[in-house]
Amino acid sequence: MNIVIIGAGSWGTALAGLVNSDQSIRLWCRSESSLSEVRGKLERTAGVAQRNVVVEPLFSSPLSADDIVILAVPSAQMTTIVQQLSQQLTPPYPLIVSAAKGQQRSTFRTMSQVVNEYMPEAMVAVLSGPNIAKEIAAGQPAKAVLGCTDVKSLVRLAGAVASDRFYLEMTRDVIDVELCAAMKGVFAIGAGIIVQRDWGTNFMGLLIAYGLQEISRVAGFLGISTNHVYGVAGVGDLVATCFSRDSRNFRLGYRLSEGETLEQALADVKMVAEGAMEAELITEMMSLRIKLPLFEALARIVQNPTQESFHNFKRILLEYPAS
Repeated sequence: MNIVIIGAGSWGTALAGLVNSDQSIRLWCRSESSLSEVRGKLERTAGVAQRNVVVEPLFSSPLSADDIVILAVPSAQMTTIVQQLSQQLTPPYPLIVSAAKGQQRSTFRTMSQVVNEYMPEAMVAVLSGPNIAKEIAAGQPAKAVLGCTDVKSLVRLAGAVASDRFYLEMTRDVIDVELCAAMKGVFAIGAGIIVQRDWGTNFMGLLIAYGLQEISRVAGFLGISTNHVYGVAGVGDLVATCFSRDSRNFRLGYRLSEGETLEQALADVKMVAEGAMEAELITEMMSLRIKLPLFEALARIVQNPTQESFHNFKRILLEYPAS
């Protein structure tokens, strides 16, 4: 059995050093031209020296039903990767784990639903939590929620993935975990704005309190368990990403507040900031008459970061619940 990690960005390489060192690990990157860069990144990743990580281009070696495939790619790239996987594989499929946070913009589907759209027979698990990749790569321990509807697969994954630095909370809920993970990134954008504008930790407290209220409202409409909203995948991830300057969504908000356009800020962050897409997606739910003034205010900033939009965000935090 191999653990195959697809995606050699900061999260994929961190996972290569974090998961169970007893397992054979293959890290798949975009192409031959990126092999040297990825290997250099791995040399700076805690835990990699204790194992044999094979770095290779996508689909350069076969996959079997005994393997575990971890998809550590941005949600915007998930459909393309899953389409390629479905063309390469036939049932029985390997066990697939989505470690991406976000939803498909055009359909509202979560990443596990995207996988099952193209590979209906695949067993899909999800991995999510307060996992800042830079901290993990530096050797810090981490805990995540592992969700899968099939108990046997959960047991198998726990044995294959957990390590002395990687602790797992198990659940049979999948969609609930994914939606909590997707929504929290929007408020990390707000956290970056608060820090850049020096509004203080009192404002950060307001953002987290009211942000959690809005996540709870969406969760109530969608039937998401409050155990996850107020658990590791929800409030745990929300707090971590709002207070970490290494959070890409935090950095995006900080850059926007400095006066950059969305395109400039995304270029400076140099990683996909899922919260930017999620903000616009969630605000489409306003037509369902769910009260989401903070989501809406942050979506306006992402769409058009003007002084008026920043002032509106501040006003809503102070006057919440907004009229």
